[in-house]
Amino acid sequence: MKVSQQIIGVNQRLGNTAVPDMQGTTRAIFDTQTRAGSQDNFLTYFSGVSARPYPDSNISQNKFEVGESLAVQGISYLYRPIESTTLNGAFSNAVTSSTSYSATLILNFYIGNQRVIKDMELWQFSRFNLGESLNTGTDQTVVRLETPIIIPPQIEYYATLRETGSAAGSSQKLILCLFGTGTLLNTKNTF
Repeated sequence: MKVSQQIIGVNQRLGNTAVPDMQGTTRAIFDTQTRAGSQDNFLTYFSGVSARPYPDSNISQNKFEVGESLAVQGISYLYRPIESTTLNGAFSNAVTSSTSYSATLILNFYIGNQRVIKDMELWQFSRFNLGESLNTGTDQTVVRLETPIIIPPQIEYYATLRETGSAAGSSQKLILCLFGTGTLLNTKNTF
C-alpha cells in the first residue's frame, strides 16, 4: 500500500473524508529536551512543546491542525552541546557504539494515548548497522520504519525516551525528529 493511501485510509476511518483534497508534502517535526549528565534520564518529547520555541522545536503544539497529518517514515536522533543556540551548531550522533557512550535508549511513541512504538531500542539500530548515517564516518542516526505510522489531525501525540547507563559528557540537548509524507490544509486546489 502506498503511503498516500495509508494516510487517506486512516483519516477516513476517523471520519475525515477531506484528506484526498489536501496538499501533499514532505515534512519533518522535531523537539529538543535537555539531557542531564547523569546515569539515567527519562525524556518526554512533543508534550508541552509550546514552551520550547525554535530552534528547540519547529511545532507549537503536539497535535496537527485540521487538514494536516503525517506518515512517520523515519526517526532521527541527534544531540548538540547545551550552549549551542542555533541549528547551525555542531550536531553529533546521539547513539554511538564508542566506549565513551554506553547508554541504552528506549523509544516509545504514543498517538492519542495509544502506544504505536513499543520499547524500540535505538542503539540496536546503530550497533547492527540497521540505520543510516547523516554523513560518512559516523554511526547511524536515522531509523527508517518498515510500516509508516500515521498521525492524524487533532489528535495529540508524544514520545518518551528512556536512557539508562553511562552517558558521555555533561548536559546536552537531545533532539528527536520524525519525518515522512504529510498533508497540509488546502482550501482551494491541490498542486
